[in-house]
Amino acid sequence: MKQSNNSIDKFLSIIPGGLFGLLSCAIVLFCDFISIFLFHKEYSFLNNMISELGRGSYGFVFSMGLIISGIISVPYYLALGRTFNDDTVNKKLKKLAIIISLISIITFVFVGIFPSLEENYIIYFTHGTFAFISLATGMIYLIVFSYLMLKDEKYSKIQAYHGFIVAGAYIIFLFTWIPIIEWIITFGLISWISRNSVFMIHKKIPKLELL
Repeated sequence: MKQSNNSIDKFLSIIPGGLFGLLSCAIVLFCDFISIFLFHKEYSFLNNMISELGRGSYGFVFSMGLIISGIISVPYYLALGRTFNDDTVNKKLKKLAIIISLISIITFVFVGIFPSLEENYIIYFTHGTFAFISLATGMIYLIVFSYLMLKDEKYSKIQAYHGFIVAGAYIIFLFTWIPIIEWIITFGLISWISRNSVFMIHKKIPKLELL
């Protein structure tokens, strides 16, 4: 386990985790808007769910955006977990936040692998299952990470409240499944990841000292 952690630290010392966060956001935004432009019919933010972009001849653009951005975001979440001071935050809670975020990202990638194809019940059901797990765990890790930010003095309360607000939007969406709210949580999460990524790069954290 220690050897694995050292390998991760060595990797993150070469390429900062914040860069992966920004790149992940850029890729998913680019693919989403390209997919909207290529959508087989007029797309409405008010009436169409985001997953509908995975249908049609160019649905692979949207799906690849989910898959690639999800994979690229993994080092970001690992780095984010390493930014918290073990002297001021609960180590077990920090580890829980990292694990839940990785579960959310893995299921997010599978949402791209299994597109929202209503004509194929098995694929459609699998897509919905992974989407729900990704959203539910996303809400949880946002709350836990935000709580940890409140406990770590290097983070401002505004950064913590940002995460709580986005998590609140997740809760609303999970109870309503309204398309525009899905877009709100998407842009909310992107803004949260981008903000943390810039902060991590600017502050040069986590500071990894390798032997």
